[in-house]
Amino acid sequence: MHPRYSDTFFFGVCISFLLGVLLRSELYIPFPVLIFILISAFSFCVFLFQTQRVYALFIMLFSLCFVFGIVRFEMKDLHHKAVFQSFGLESSYEGIVVDEPEYNNSYQRLIVKVSSENHTANILVSTERYPEFEIGDRVSLEGEIRYPENFITDTGKEFNYVEYLANKNILFTMSFAQVSLVESRAGKHLERILIQIKHGFLNAIQRVTPEPQQGLLAGILLGVQNGINEDLEEKFIATGTIHIVVLSGYNITIISEAIVKSLQRFFPEKLALSFGSFGIVLFVLMTGAGTTSVRAGIMGLLGLLARVTNRNYDIVRALFFAGFLMVLLNPFALVYDISFQLSFIATLGLILVTPLVERWRFVRLFPERFALREIFASTLATQITVLPFLLYKIGTLSIVAPLVNMLILPFIPLAMGIGALSGFLEMITHIGSNPISWISFGLLHYIVSLVDWFGSLSFSAVVIKHIPLVFVLVLYICILIWIWKNKKVILRF
Repeated sequence: MHPRYSDTFFFGVCISFLLGVLLRSELYIPFPVLIFILISAFSFCVFLFQTQRVYALFIMLFSLCFVFGIVRFEMKDLHHKAVFQSFGLESSYEGIVVDEPEYNNSYQRLIVKVSSENHTANILVSTERYPEFEIGDRVSLEGEIRYPENFITDTGKEFNYVEYLANKNILFTMSFAQVSLVESRAGKHLERILIQIKHGFLNAIQRVTPEPQQGLLAGILLGVQNGINEDLEEKFIATGTIHIVVLSGYNITIISEAIVKSLQRFFPEKLALSFGSFGIVLFVLMTGAGTTSVRAGIMGLLGLLARVTNRNYDIVRALFFAGFLMVLLNPFALVYDISFQLSFIATLGLILVTPLVERWRFVRLFPERFALREIFASTLATQITVLPFLLYKIGTLSIVAPLVNMLILPFIPLAMGIGALSGFLEMITHIGSNPISWISFGLLHYIVSLVDWFGSLSFSAVVIKHIPLVFVLVLYICILIWIWKNKKVILRF
């Protein structure tokens, strides 16, 4: 294919497929309508073929990809409907715990994979806090199986909980279930090993780090949820720093880039890049190598490669291809997986918007020492690109986010590195406390104190209960126009 048309072909195929998935997620498309779309596209292409052969072929190809996106979503949806029909509302099941249990003070939640009539589904089970279960355990369940329901968030927005769970193949819930162990560790051996390593490391940092710094370190290093209390979590949200303790390509990319930029001051570029890439891989393995962490790791690696190798153009193609494959495997991810959406948008913003932000006059006022200017520019760029999405989905606008991120992010790589080192030393020596852990505590205390102070300000965040989707789309169109007009700057970066 001529280089002139390669971009049109590649991005056209990806975007057409994604648009088909997006449309079908919002509207049911009858089969005759799909036939009508294809016939109309074919007729138009025949008319155009005499004068514009290449464009006629492209239109036909993109129409096929668009219809395929609709069909792929429909296949996933039909599969779920078949699963719904095959499962009755019996009171007892037997299955395997397929994800790491989530613990609370009074209960634990398990994702249990069960089978019925040649179909499998995951059930989100809430049960007593003890006895504790592990990933891979075969368990029996007794309780009332129910269909999940959507709910209204504190900001007045409806959260599509049904599709959020369906994205994880969780189609049913069972609350206050009686769970008993049938066979211990019947699942995958590698997953159990990774989880055991993770638990051993968590126990180590718990011995050397007090709360709430302990929960923050667990979130930064391992993406552990519920590590910090609700009050502090709200302050992380209010200050726009919750991405630090939420598992997504957003925080992985920002943090790994900060590591690389800092190390470039002392090591060659390739060695610094190797350290950053190794850090991402280690992070994914330590979190259990689940679907979410693997996807976030892929996004993080792509963003890191773009920023360090200055090959933004090629990495954007790789990013779209990765997104295309992820949606092809699970079409629900495009609309119902906030982690995927946030990772993709933030990584795209990091690649394309950061070079533009770095040219701003006030950004150049920040010193280059310790990569402060680059860290601030990349943080501001990702904040700009994810802001419309966050406003639409969550409805919280942080006024202090750029400043707090600037004050915190330069210290995150140090907190991660020294915190991880203190945890590993504790795993090996079991001495309970060491100078490394004191340094780690000091850094974590600084971060928590800043978030606590800024989050307590009455003007730190504004809640916006309703933002029209059209307004969000207009904002992103403006960002895309801004990127397109400055594409030469991005290509030179």
